[in-house]
Amino acid sequence: MFRISAALKIVFAIILSLVSSVTLYGQTGVLKGKIVTDEELVFGATAGFPELGLGAVSDETGSFEIKNIPAGTYLIKISFLGYSTIQEKVTIEADKEISKTFTLYPDYLQLNETVVTGSRKEVPMYNAPVIISRIDSRIFSSTQSLSLSEGLNFSPGLRLENNCQNCGFTQLRMNGLNGPYTQILVNSRPIFSALTGVYGLDMIPANMIDRVEVVRGGGSALYGGNAIAGIVNILTKQPIRNSFEAGINYGFTDLQEPDRTITANGSIVSEMLDKGVSLYAYNRDRQPWDKDGDGFTEMTQLRNTTFGMDAFIRPSESNLLQLNVFNINEFRRGGENKDIPPHQTALAEQLEHNIIGGSLSFEQATSNLKHKISVYTSAQSTKRGSYYGAGGRILTDSDTLTPEDIVALNAYGNSKGLSLVGGLQYSYDIHKIVLLMAGSEVQYNRVEDRMPGYNRLTDQKVLVSGNYAQLEITPSEKISMVVGGRLDFVRIDGFYGLDITSFHQKKNLQSFVPRASLMYQPHQNLKIRASFAQGYRAPQAFDEDLHIETVGGSARFIRLSEDLKTERSNSLNASVNYSKVSGKIQTNIVLEGFYTNLSNPFITADQEELPGGVIAFTKRNGNGASVQGMNAELNMAIAAKFNFQTGATFQTARYQRSELIWEPENPGDGETLSTRNIVRTPNLYGFFTMNYNPIEAFKASLSGVITGKMDVPHVIQPETGQTVMKESKPFMELNIRCSYHIDIKGDTHFELIAGVQNIFNSFQKDFDRGPDRDASYVYGPSRPRTLFVGLKFGLH
Repeated sequence: MFRISAALKIVFAIILSLVSSVTLYGQTGVLKGKIVTDEELVFGATAGFPELGLGAVSDETGSFEIKNIPAGTYLIKISFLGYSTIQEKVTIEADKEISKTFTLYPDYLQLNETVVTGSRKEVPMYNAPVIISRIDSRIFSSTQSLSLSEGLNFSPGLRLENNCQNCGFTQLRMNGLNGPYTQILVNSRPIFSALTGVYGLDMIPANMIDRVEVVRGGGSALYGGNAIAGIVNILTKQPIRNSFEAGINYGFTDLQEPDRTITANGSIVSEMLDKGVSLYAYNRDRQPWDKDGDGFTEMTQLRNTTFGMDAFIRPSESNLLQLNVFNINEFRRGGENKDIPPHQTALAEQLEHNIIGGSLSFEQATSNLKHKISVYTSAQSTKRGSYYGAGGRILTDSDTLTPEDIVALNAYGNSKGLSLVGGLQYSYDIHKIVLLMAGSEVQYNRVEDRMPGYNRLTDQKVLVSGNYAQLEITPSEKISMVVGGRLDFVRIDGFYGLDITSFHQKKNLQSFVPRASLMYQPHQNLKIRASFAQGYRAPQAFDEDLHIETVGGSARFIRLSEDLKTERSNSLNASVNYSKVSGKIQTNIVLEGFYTNLSNPFITADQEELPGGVIAFTKRNGNGASVQGMNAELNMAIAAKFNFQTGATFQTARYQRSELIWEPENPGDGETLSTRNIVRTPNLYGFFTMNYNPIEAFKASLSGVITGKMDVPHVIQPETGQTVMKESKPFMELNIRCSYHIDIKGDTHFELIAGVQNIFNSFQKDFDRGPDRDASYVYGPSRPRTLFVGLKFGLH
């Protein structure tokens, strides 16, 4: 009897379970939605419940329908390219049909635009595993930035500085670390060679750039060495629609010297959007400027002609072939402001660059998009003719050559640089929550820098073979983790000769650098990120080693110590990112803390006169250093009429122990100079941009750059090299730009532009004067008050 009763109970339990399942299955509802903007219905937007795996796409009327939704309250996600993503709760009732309208607003802050630099794959900026900042055409335009260098100040943690009155050498500092600590990429490839890096930031025109992506913190695990401070990825313009635009701009430095720029951009795309090409051209002619009337420049003469193209073709939906080619020709000259050959002047620095670069890549994906492979190659060739000299004069047939004349006549040099990159990258979507990415890359860089008159020769070949892998795990909508690493094999073969001293260096190095990051989203508007990364810099010549300073009319060189060791770093970054869309108001706030510890940091010091009379500094290893601080960023937009962006960096940058900068050979020649502070690094710097469109045709832009106090070395006795430390004053550079858009007929339009940069002429006032000046004693804003006017013509 018991057995029969137990069997009945089991059968009854099974029947009850089946009935319950049917009942639960029947407790579902339907959501009928409509997606609109202020002006129109949205076709092709995605709507879905991520936790249920249910979704739909809106049709031509903006409508969508999702069936069989279990009863309950869920978060629905609505997204469409160019618009802010909506996430809100929807309650579904059993056996009922819910109708709801969703209004999308434009993504004025472009937080949903895709970026590629943080993880080597496309991902919406707001969802990237590490904080990524963008400098796009809107910022270049509103700040009247004509070249890459002029626009780099308008991103958190970045500060561009001018390091030479004679040649206009600039370098980018990120999170307090100087230029060579930042990896410069062109279309995600490290082809910015040591030779190009000296003046390259000024050479790349803004109209060549689609956007610049900035990743702060160590990135060596993905892109190799020299990414200790972070990465600046220059992405060139891609063809997206048929268009043409040309413009001319006239600036007047200090309301006096002309600076004329002509630009042209055009693109053609097929009707099926499966192929296209974009072309760009740029020509700039800037006259030299002398601030104090001593006959020597504070801003160099500059002529630049750049042209290039980007093209793509999609043989099918699953593959893509891309080609990029560009050519840059630049001439710059500073020093004595006379239109005569450089060897006839009291002081001159003159450079002519011819740069040809390009890249080719092919991507192939499987039909289910689980597997993707890309093969790429990039190259850049640089030829440079240079003159760094002093003491020249105009010779007549009756003159006898003096030793000074011979030195001046022999101060010409020729340099060549070649960068090659080739690689293979594979990604595998193992599971909807796990993505594996791995790749191999070979980088080759050769620099030949010859200056026979100074008996200087740098002939350096660096070959890097790298293998990297990373695993991205997204167990839920709220958590994303990335772990990975890169193993580099570095081979350096260099000959370094200066005056009568030289050495040949051959080194084989092996470096493994790990990386880990975590992103946690406790709320749909809040993201918390943390990351750790290691980095390294090989003991080789970088761009600042190829730059030549002139002090007291004599060229000063940097030579490498024969026992220079690899520099290594450990970096920590943590950030809080709050973003909210409330109707037409969009807000994004970022607070980021950073810490970087350097082992064996490269130090440039120990000036001495070599036996042949050449003045040289030595690059050697220091005792360790650390940089720590905080970046704060606020972005806000109110519809299309107003947007505001600001960023500030608060930091300290110090060596573990005092480092020697200068020491006298004789006790009476001055006091020894040493410091614990990393020089030319202010504890506070920042920027802001503000755009206002009261009517559709008119736009007013106000922008500014803040530079705090900093320690700047100053050579006050050229004969002995006596150096003192001076504290610079803070600067506030304020700019205004206004534009008026005129539609003529059909798709034809004009744009009138006018404004003033550095309105209040916040500029350095204590430059050294004359041919014996310390040309590297430069700090603060890169230009004085400058008036500009412009005109653009376009077809769309």
